[in-house]
Amino acid sequence: MSTIYLDFETRSTADIRKQGADIYARDPSTEVLCMCYAFDDEEVELWLPEMGPPQELFDAIAKGAVVVAHNATFEWLIWNYVCTKKYGFPPLSIAQLNCTMSRAYAMAVPGSLDKSSAAMGLEAQKDMAGSRVMLQLAQPRSFDDNGKPVWYTPEGSPEKFAKLYAYCLQDVIVERYLHKRLMALSDLERDIWMLDQDINQRGIQIDVEAVKAALKVVELQRQILDEKMARLTGNKVASCSAVSQLTDWLKWEGIPLDGIAKADVNELLARDNLPPKVREVLLLRQEAAKSSTAKLTSMLNRAGEDGRIRGTTQYHGASTGRWAGRGIQVQNFPRPQISQDQIDEVFGLLGDQK
Repeated sequence: MSTIYLDFETRSTADIRKQGADIYARDPSTEVLCMCYAFDDEEVELWLPEMGPPQELFDAIAKGAVVVAHNATFEWLIWNYVCTKKYGFPPLSIAQLNCTMSRAYAMAVPGSLDKSSAAMGLEAQKDMAGSRVMLQLAQPRSFDDNGKPVWYTPEGSPEKFAKLYAYCLQDVIVERYLHKRLMALSDLERDIWMLDQDINQRGIQIDVEAVKAALKVVELQRQILDEKMARLTGNKVASCSAVSQLTDWLKWEGIPLDGIAKADVNELLARDNLPPKVREVLLLRQEAAKSSTAKLTSMLNRAGEDGRIRGTTQYHGASTGRWAGRGIQVQNFPRPQISQDQIDEVFGLLGDQK
């Protein structure tokens, strides 16, 4: 049975860092710029959308070929949600995937292709200069007066696209070296990896309307906290997020410090001799900076049309073998501080905000 090494380069108006790979792949603007692939130890082939169907590749996959990629889930998403719809690709089964990133994590090797290839001392290394060009071509260079994206094109920027194609080709070469160097997952670990794919594709259901209502409450509370901050500081600090102004005000109050990160604020609040007004200002800053409220915006960014957030776990993300969180970091949600009856009451109040 053939082994196929595969890598896509894409572009989209969606922001994969904020929205996640699933939303990115499903976005109508997402397109394939190129695909590189190789059978076993053969030369790497370059495919462009205008070339028509790569039938040899389709035939091999139909016969059950193993598809190797680094962070293979992304390639699977692009294949099934972009290529099947726009370029006539046949569906690809997730069971055919073999992920070199997951192999790396299972060996406590860094997950990124550049760091894992360096850690394994491979002869071939990732093209980091090409990576910068890839990031340029992956997003619009600007938007016109009607809000439509303006893209780089092969005709207008042939040198950039030549670098992109070379970059994609090199990624396939590095993936192949890495696949041969890394240990394969045991049958048990392979089953766990497949379970991870099921979990991530099923997703986590969220109450989108409740999240939107909660954001309205958060915004109202933010305004209240900002007004109190301005009043306490004599309008020297305009808002709880005005870091530079707040740092200057604290120094004026005789509290020298380099910054007001979470650890800095906690250290100051631990002092017994802190002036009451300074303590109140720091408590305002602490309340306004709670990360749990930031998760609300992330939930909306990452939720699909069905209200599910996908791609929330990373197989073997820690060297111990446990899962790591991705995106909204479900594992780091604060534990409830109130009873279930109170939680239900809060959701009832949020319902009034919808």
